[in-house]
Amino acid sequence: MKKLLAYIIFSFLGIFGIAEAQNDTIVSKDNSVLVGEIKEMDRGVLTLETNYSDSDFKITWLELKEIISTRKYRFSLSNGDRLHGTITVDTIAKKLIIQDDEKGAISISPKELVYLKHVDGGNIFDIINLSMDVGYSFTKANNLHQLNGSINADYYVNKWGLSANASTVQNVQDNAPSTIRSTGGLEFKFFMKNDIFALASANYLSNNEQQLNLRSTYSAGLGKYFIHTNRIYFNASAGIAYTIENFMDTIPTKNGTEGQLGVEYNMFDIGDLNLFTKLVVNPSFTEKGRVRTLFNIKVKYDLPRDFYLKTSLDYQYDNKPLEGIDPEDYVFTFGFGWEL
Repeated sequence: MKKLLAYIIFSFLGIFGIAEAQNDTIVSKDNSVLVGEIKEMDRGVLTLETNYSDSDFKITWLELKEIISTRKYRFSLSNGDRLHGTITVDTIAKKLIIQDDEKGAISISPKELVYLKHVDGGNIFDIINLSMDVGYSFTKANNLHQLNGSINADYYVNKWGLSANASTVQNVQDNAPSTIRSTGGLEFKFFMKNDIFALASANYLSNNEQQLNLRSTYSAGLGKYFIHTNRIYFNASAGIAYTIENFMDTIPTKNGTEGQLGVEYNMFDIGDLNLFTKLVVNPSFTEKGRVRTLFNIKVKYDLPRDFYLKTSLDYQYDNKPLEGIDPEDYVFTFGFGWEL
């Protein structure tokens, strides 16, 4: 009797544990079955966490034929809609059925789903994306030390998203002044129908080589995604910006109003490589004929266990800089990082 009672108790605990884990099941087109917890689907790849593997499984999204899950997710569709609810698969019609909390059941093709993330419980670590990288080099000549690092984070829910970034490059050597260049930014997006979004941002640059203590640019505008798929994002935006430039020594501060035109291109269906490019042009309304241009390109190679290698180029051009200052300013970096 005692053995039977113990068996019933342990069976009950085992069933309770399984229910509590809320395991998800995915089936691939070759009928392979994996059981675990779906973390997200981003850039055409679904990530599944399991108890029997040291690292997460990554499966090409369009190679799946069935998903069994009762948990809630945040979804982004190729038409710009953002939904929140559960997901099932109609294997006969080969459609995804999203049960949205507000709109009810919505049937879509798997190709129309460009992003999925588990958000049960509203835990910030279920929603936030975070990446950090650092690089260091040393040269015996002139005792040259160079350090570069960056951090990026974003937090997106159904109707809005917030992203932040910061980076620095520091160069110290004998018989020469040190160089310190730092950037930072904060951007807010509000998503509307037809993949249109409103945005507001604050961007900062400090560079002692250009006698620039701090350049602060505050902008607002509207944008639209023209391509929004599992392989490519492409958007363009336009708005207005206000810039404050505080210089070193006795150089007076400059304030000005500018227009702002920007495009972003993100391609991620190239194996473990991700490519991101951004171009922003700021024609001045206050200083006649002045145009500032920012071009940024990043290439990231994914490694196991959420590590990665990244190389980037940050190029800025000002056709009317201070007298004696080079109109071009660029930084090329290479680093090793980790992402959450």
